[in-house]
Formats: sequence, structure tokens, C-alpha cells
Amino acid sequence: MKLADITAKHTKRNKIEKLKETRTYKEAWEALQRYAKEGYESIAKEDMDYFLKCFGIFDRPATPGRFMMRVRIPGGRLTSEQAAVVGRMAKEYGEDYIDLTTRMQVQLRHLRIENIPYIIEELESVGITSWQTGVDNFRNIVTDPLDGLAFDNVTETAPLVEALQSLWLKKPEWVAALPRKFNTAISGSTANRCNLFAHECCFALAVCEGEWGFNVYLGGKVGAVAESADVFLRPEEVVPFYEALIKMYRDYGFRDSRNKNRLHYLIKEAGMKLVVDTVREIAGRDFLPAGETMVKQPRTEERDGRVRLKDGTFALHMVVPSGIFSGSAMVEAAQLAAERGSGLLNISTTQNLFILGVPEEKIPDALAQKPYDRYHCLSTPYFNQLVACAGIDLCPFGVIPNKKDAIEMAEYLGETVPLPGDASVRMHWSACVKGCGVHELGDIGFVGCKAKENGQTVYGVHIQIGGKSTFNQEEAYTVAKSVPLTRARHYVAELVRGYATLRKPRESFERYESRVLRRYSKGAIEFILRYNADVARTHGLPTLGFDADWRPNIEHNEIFILGERLYKALTGVKPYQGTHLYNPIETTPAKEPRKLAPQVPEKLSKIVAKMVAPSSRRYEVFTEIIKEMEEI
Repeated sequence: MKLADITAKHTKRNKIEKLKETRTYKEAWEALQRYAKEGYESIAKEDMDYFLKCFGIFDRPATPGRFMMRVRIPGGRLTSEQAAVVGRMAKEYGEDYIDLTTRMQVQLRHLRIENIPYIIEELESVGITSWQTGVDNFRNIVTDPLDGLAFDNVTETAPLVEALQSLWLKKPEWVAALPRKFNTAISGSTANRCNLFAHECCFALAVCEGEWGFNVYLGGKVGAVAESADVFLRPEEVVPFYEALIKMYRDYGFRDSRNKNRLHYLIKEAGMKLVVDTVREIAGRDFLPAGETMVKQPRTEERDGRVRLKDGTFALHMVVPSGIFSGSAMVEAAQLAAERGSGLLNISTTQNLFILGVPEEKIPDALAQKPYDRYHCLSTPYFNQLVACAGIDLCPFGVIPNKKDAIEMAEYLGETVPLPGDASVRMHWSACVKGCGVHELGDIGFVGCKAKENGQTVYGVHIQIGGKSTFNQEEAYTVAKSVPLTRARHYVAELVRGYATLRKPRESFERYESRVLRRYSKGAIEFILRYNADVARTHGLPTLGFDADWRPNIEHNEIFILGERLYKALTGVKPYQGTHLYNPIETTPAKEPRKLAPQVPEKLSKIVAKMVAPSSRRYEVFTEIIKEMEEI
């Protein structure tokens, strides 16, 4: 079967594909110049809804009459001159506001249409652009923010990033030519500093038959980690493979349902082998099978604040909570990089900054300069790698405020459950299911939703844990749904209390989750969080902790063991003298805890009694218990 046979089944074209046929992008660009002269009210609906986004220009209902602009920054690397221009544009035309994003670029906001052509001209005068940063285009290519500089960097990828981008940037035949957006990542380092496996196309440092190169992973998106394509590329083969890949996706990608037109769905339906065989055919060459992927280490530079580089200088970290930056701060950072560093800055996928090439003897002086007075080199472990997308105040898709929620959560945890400096917790916040905060890869991920509290609809989150950033990158899993934000902080505090108690020296939350929390079912984790936060701390009762030696990973068995522990904690005695295979040996059910400890709430007493009941009378799943606990 040919890939064309698969695509032929998807003959219907969605309304966006039909819209694309109504004008050329030269015409759209000319229209932008005209709108700048004639004003906001003159903008045609199709341009507002689609064509302006091809140039990174987004109308935002939250700021009527004002636009957001995405600025493409390949690999996140800025010269001090470029950073100064970005900062000046924000100061003069964007109310001094900048978002640092998870794609290592910036977003300017509050822009008037009459100023936008000039802003684009100024950006392009220093070699950066807003072109093709929205809708059905190639998004900013991400890579290691310390590419070519850090000791764990084996192969510098900056030249490859430029070569890949040159295939399609500002090429008329590629502007909005894809079925949907296309994300690309490449890393030549052993540490994963760019969420490498979360993209449509991922080039991961690898070794094959004694040669360094890249293994290819394809089909990543929100909710799906990229899969191995079983292809190894020498550095000189990366561009030919990529060119063939993007032609394959342009020509054979589905164009019917907008919700299922990403590369992921083409691979899912056609199979990875057929997709890769088609790429080989288009490229007119073969490629070696995959070698050994060498991207195996987590990022740690945010925790340490400074990273020694190969040339003996340092990269100085700058914590930017939720990526909320300013034009003034960007100008200050540009000046700092020029005067104390190598003249280079880099934005990371954690929405933070690095000042690059700072000599060791200049570090104290550099840290005494602006903007380090407001954006510190090191903060608490809750802030060092905090990620949050725009949220309801700035994005039409947002369900919750998000950025301020993320900051408030980090502040609360820092005060309530302080962690030592060698700890590491990656909290990722997405204001909606679209996942711009990359929630699925966080140690603790949050997805904005609506929740119920005292009968009222309020802002809430789904809470996830277990996202992995290393080679065995995994999606996070949900442990609590539709939690009001007022309660979410208490549940997360219970999570990190376990981490604070059981972690090993320098152990990250990511490794702690693999070592301890993976022993528990999702239901058991949610039960412990809700019991501790909603019942125990409210009524002054003993709490339940996590156990590094936990074994019974079947919910029915976990219910009994946790019930036993809770019974003993509440009453001071065991419910039974002996048990066998998660069941009491005695035939007489245990007394209700309230009969031994009158301070135990009646409803809780009945719940615990049923948790330790003989197998046939016990709860089957934790959701039954959690629902009944809501009545306590």
C-alpha cells in the first residue's frame, strides 16, 4: 500500500483549507500594509481569523483593538543587539510587556495595527522575524539553550537549525502550506533541556556504529510522546531527511478534520514504517536504522543557577516566573550580556533566560546588575522551572487565569513545604487542554478547567504527575480531576510533603515519582491527597504518608492496607490480630473506629470500617471512598 492510498480516504477539505485558496500570501502581506494605514476597523474577517496569523499577528479579544505578535527566535538564541530591539519594541509599542514562551521565543502584546509593519521591519533589521509563527506553519525550532557551550553538548546544532529553517522560512510555497502546525526539536546534548520528545519531528543525539548523529522520533503532540522512527542520521543527512519529511507531510497529511490533521494521526493510521518508507522514497536515499539514543540526563541548570561552559565561562540563569517579562528587563538583560558576558542570551523552554559567556570573576558583579534585582539567578525549587501559558486574561482559549495561579501556587508551596536547594520540581500549567504550558511533561502538571465548590462554578484544575523529561519521556497521568484552585494548593502540598520526607540527596521529583509514587495506583494517590487535605488537616486527625516500600498495587488490596494504617492511626490499635493476603484471619469484622475513638467523625468511621472489612464487603475502588469522603 502507498501513502497516497491512505490519504485518498480523507477527501473532504475543511473550511480552513478552502479559505487558504482565496488569496496568496503576497496579497495577505499587502493587505497588512493597507490595514496599518486604514486602521483596525478596516481589517477583513478572513485576515483577522487566519491570514494575519501567518505573520505571527493575533487579534486578542482580551485586549480589544490590540494584537499579540509571536517573534521567532531559532533555538532561543539572541544577540544583545536583537534582545535590545525586542525590548525596545515592547517598551515603545507593547505596554512594556513580554511573554517568554515554551518554544524559546517571545510574544509581544498590546500592539496597534498601525505600528505592526514597522515593528516587523525593526525586528528583521537585526535578523529575527514574526513570519510563520501561527496557524498551519513550521513553529520555532527548539534546541538545547546551552547548545555548543555546555560540557554535555556533543554536537552543536545551531548550523542545522539555520539550515532546517531556511528550507521553508519566507518561502511562498511553504507559507501555511501544511495541514496543521509542525513542531521541530533537535539536541546534540546528553541532557534533555528542550522537552525533546514532545514534537512532530525530534532529532535526538545518538551513536551508531561508532559515529555520532541523531535518532529520529516522530509524531509527538499534546497527549502523545513522539515514537522512534528507527532512523539514524549522520549530521549531513539531517537536512535531506527533514526536507523529504516535510514534503511528505505537506503532500499526504490529512486535510479533513482540523482536530486530526497533525502528523501524529497520519502515523497512527498509516503506520510508522509506511511513513518513513515514503520519506526515503522522496529523499531518494536510504538511512541507517536507529542507534543508541544518548539523551538520558535531566536538566539541572535551573537548580544550580550557573553552569560552567566548555570555554571556562558560565551561563547565568535568570528565573522569570511564568515567563512574565518586560521590554525594560529585556533591554537591561541585553546590556548585561554585552558588558559582562559574550553578548549572547538564550531563552529556555522553561520560560527563563540565560546570560551566556560570563567569566567567573564577573559573576558577582553581573548578579548585582539589573534585571537580577527582579528576576533572580536562583529562586525556590518551585519557581526555578515553573512553566505557565497565557491564561484567560490574554488567550481566548484559556479557562483559568493560569500565570498568576502558577505563581501563587509556587509561593504557597515555598512557604508551606520549603525544600532544600538541591531539590527539583517541574510544575507545568496549561490554561486549557490545548496544552501550551506543556502540562503533560511536568513533574506536576495542571490543566485549567471549571470545578464546583459549595454549589458554585469556579476556576479549577486537573492535577497530573509523572511527566518525564529524560530519554524515557512519558506523559503525566491524572491523579485528581476538577479540583477548585482553592483546594488544589493543599493537594499539591501533600504531594511535595511526601517528596520532602522520602527524597534522597539531590533526588529530583521526577526520580522520586518513579521510585515511590509509581508503586501506587492513581486511585490510592488521590485518596491519600484528599484524605490528608480535606479530612485529616480539617479535623485535626492523623495523616497518611507515602511509603518507599509500598507493594500492593491492586486497588482492592491497597484499600485494605491503607484502611489498616488509618484504623491504627485513629484508634491506636490494629483492626485485627492477624491478616493473610490482604484479608483478616478473624471472621468477626473489626469494630468501627468511632467506638474506640469517639473523636473520629461518624462518616469517616464507617468508611474506614468498610476499608478493612473482609474482601466480599470491602470497597472495590477508591472512587467509591472519595465520593463518600466528600460528605465528611
